[in-house]
Amino acid sequence: MSGRQIIKPGRGYALLALALLVSGLLSMHLDYFVAWLLVVAGLAVVAWLLWSRQRNNQRVIAELRQGRQQLREAQRLAQIGSWELEIPTGRLTWSEELYRIFGIDPQAGPGDYQRFLQMVPAEDRERVDEAYRASFREREPHEVEHRLITGSGQIKQIRSRWETHFDALGNPLRTIGTAQDITDLRRMESQMQLLGTAFHHSGEAILITDHDNRIVTVNPAFTTLTGYTLEDVAGKNPKLLSAGRTLPEEYERMWASIRQKGYWQGEVWDRRKDGGVYPKWLSISVMRDDAGEIRYHIAHFTDVSAERAAEARLHHMAHHDMLTGLANRFSLKERLEHALAVARRESSRVALLFIDLDRFKVINDTLGHHIGDELLIQVSQRLRSAVRDSDLVARLGGDEFVVMASGVEQMSSVATVAEKLVKVVGEPYAIGPHTLYTTPSIGIAVYPMDGENGEALMKNADAAMYHAKAAGRNNFQFFDARMNEAAIERLNIEHALHQALERDEFVLYYQPVIDLGSGRVSCVEALIRWRHPERGLVAPGLFIGVAEETGLIQPIGDWVIWSACRQLAAFRAAGIADVKMAINISAVQMRNSSLPVVARGVIDAYSLARGDLIFEITESVAMEQPDETIRVLDVLRSMGVTLALDDFGTGYSSLSYLRMFALDKLKLDRSFVEGIGEDIDGQVICDATIGLAHALGLTLVAEGVETEAQLDYLRARGCDLVQGYLFSKPLPALEAEAFIRQRNGSPG
Repeated sequence: MSGRQIIKPGRGYALLALALLVSGLLSMHLDYFVAWLLVVAGLAVVAWLLWSRQRNNQRVIAELRQGRQQLREAQRLAQIGSWELEIPTGRLTWSEELYRIFGIDPQAGPGDYQRFLQMVPAEDRERVDEAYRASFREREPHEVEHRLITGSGQIKQIRSRWETHFDALGNPLRTIGTAQDITDLRRMESQMQLLGTAFHHSGEAILITDHDNRIVTVNPAFTTLTGYTLEDVAGKNPKLLSAGRTLPEEYERMWASIRQKGYWQGEVWDRRKDGGVYPKWLSISVMRDDAGEIRYHIAHFTDVSAERAAEARLHHMAHHDMLTGLANRFSLKERLEHALAVARRESSRVALLFIDLDRFKVINDTLGHHIGDELLIQVSQRLRSAVRDSDLVARLGGDEFVVMASGVEQMSSVATVAEKLVKVVGEPYAIGPHTLYTTPSIGIAVYPMDGENGEALMKNADAAMYHAKAAGRNNFQFFDARMNEAAIERLNIEHALHQALERDEFVLYYQPVIDLGSGRVSCVEALIRWRHPERGLVAPGLFIGVAEETGLIQPIGDWVIWSACRQLAAFRAAGIADVKMAINISAVQMRNSSLPVVARGVIDAYSLARGDLIFEITESVAMEQPDETIRVLDVLRSMGVTLALDDFGTGYSSLSYLRMFALDKLKLDRSFVEGIGEDIDGQVICDATIGLAHALGLTLVAEGVETEAQLDYLRARGCDLVQGYLFSKPLPALEAEAFIRQRNGSPG
C-alpha cells in the first residue's frame, strides 16, 4: 500500500472547476484584462485550495500515524499480531507484533503460507491447514489453536483467527487474520486448574477468609472433617469452630504472629457440627495486596486425634510392660530417680523389693508359654492389689518384678509389705484346667542405707533376692553387705569362663553306668570339670548356671561333645569296644539348630556306630519347645544317636509328650532313689517309673545308687541300668578305662 499515491476527491473537484471556468471565459472572447484578472483570481483560489488541502492531508497523515502506533501498542499489549494474504499474488504481509510473536527478524520478511506451515509442529500442521481450507469452502471466519515453533526454537501456544474476502464471482481475493500468543494464558489456566484441583481434592481441610476474617470459601475436606458446608459458614467468623479449650492467650499469640510474620502454625481444639471435640494441627498464611494490606487468610488443618492417640499408645508402650500393663524397666528407672530426689530433700526412705518367682521356668517350659503368660498376668494383679496406690509395681522381664515404696518411715512396715506379698503370690492359681503354684523370693534394699542411687539399690535388691533363693525360696531377705561378695563372685566366674575355653581349662570325668543283668559297664556319662588356675578342680554346679545365663554353654557344650567322642574313639583304639558314651545336652543346645550338625560331625570324624553316642536331655529342656524338640530328636535318632530323658519325675511331664518323643531311655532322678527304704512315696514313684519305662519299651537307668539296699530294691523291680557312688564316682579318663577293664574284662 505504501507504493500507491492517494488523491483526495476534494482536490480533483477544485481543479476541474477552475479548468472549466477558464475555458468558458476564453470561449466568450472577453477582453484581455478581464480575462487576466479572472485567471489571476482563479489561480489564487487554486493556490489557497491547494494550501488548505495540504494542511488537511498533514493532519490526516499524523492521525494515521498515531492510529498505527496505537494499533501497534494494542497488538503488543494483547500479544496479537495481524496478517494479510493477497490470494491472487500470494503476497503475505505481517504486522510488527506478528514478527515478534513468531521470533523472526522483520528484515527476513514473512515468507509465504508454506513457510508458516513449516513453523507449525507436524502433529498440528494438518489440522491447521484443513481449517484454513475449510474457510474457503464454507466462506466463514475460522479459529484454531495450535503450537508454533519460533525462530529461536521456542514452542508457543497460538490462537489463530482469519476471514477470507471474495469478489462478486466468488473468487477469493484476500485473507485477513490475527495470531495471538496465548502461551502465558494457557500456562496460567493450567496452574489455576492445578490449584483448583489441589484445593478441591486436598486431604487437608482448607478455609479462606477475607481481610475481616469472614469465611469466603472452604474445600470438600473441610466439610468432611467439620460437618459444616460452605452455606453453613459463608460470611461467618471461624471462631464458630472453636471448642473453647484453647486459651485466649494462645489465640492472641497466634494473631500477633499472623500480623507480624504472615504465618502461624500450631495445635488448637475445635468442635465439629455434631458437637464432637478434636485436636487439629492448623497452619494460617496471608495474601497481601500491592499496598501490603492483608486481603485473605488461608488456613489449612488436619484432625490429629489419631496421631495424639498413637503418641499416647507409644508413650504407654515405652513405659509399660506389654503383657502385664505394669511399669517397665525404663519407667521404673525414671520413677526411682524422681523418688530418690524427693527422699534426699525430705530425708525420707525409699524401699525396693526385687521379686523373682520360684520354679516359674518349670511351669512355663512344661505347660507352654501361654500358660506362663497368664500366670504372670495374675501375679501382676496380685502385686498391685497388695501395695499402696502410691507404690510402683514394675516388671523387669521374664518372672522378675520390682515394688518401689516411697516415704518409708519404719523398716517394719517394709517387712509387713514383703510378708503380704509372699502370702498373696503363694496362693494357688486357677488357669484353664490347671491349678498352679508358685512362690516369690524377695530381696529388699532401702535408701539410703543400702545405696545412694538407683543403680546401687537395684543391684543390692537383686543380691538380696538371690540370698532369699539360697535360704529356701518363698521368703524375703534384706540386703546384707556379704551378698555383694556373692554377686562379685558370679561376675568373676563369668569373666573366667570366657577365658577357660581359650586356655583349655576344662576336663571331662566319666561315671560308669552298670548293667544290672551282666554287671558290666554299659556306658560312661561324660561330666565336665573346670581346672581353675587358682581354685583347682571346680564342680559343674558352680559354673554351669552362669554359663547358661551368659550363652557360653553353647561353645562349652560343643567342646564336651567333641572331647567325649574323642575319648570314646580312644577307648575303641584301646580295645574297649562295647561301652557307649552318654553326654548331657543343655536347653541352649537343643534350641540351636546346629546340634544335629555337630552330632553328624563327630559321628563321621570318629566313625561311631549306631548306639555308640547317647544324648541325655532333661524334662524341662524337652518340654520347652515340644514341636521343635520332636523334630530335632527325630533327626538325631535317624543318625543312630540313642536318646535318654534325664531327671525323670522332677518336672511336670506330660505322658502324651513322652509318647511323642523318640526316646530310648528314662533316667530316674536320684531324689527318688534316695528315698528307697525310707520314703514310701519315693518307692511308689520308682515302681511306677520302672513299669512305665518297660511299658513304653524304654530302658530305665536309676541315678544316685549309693547303698546295697537301693541296688537290691532296683534289681528286684527289674531296673535295667544303675549309676552311683556304690560303683564308682566320676573318674578321669585313664581311671575310667581301668575301671571298665576290671568290670568288663576287656583285654589290656
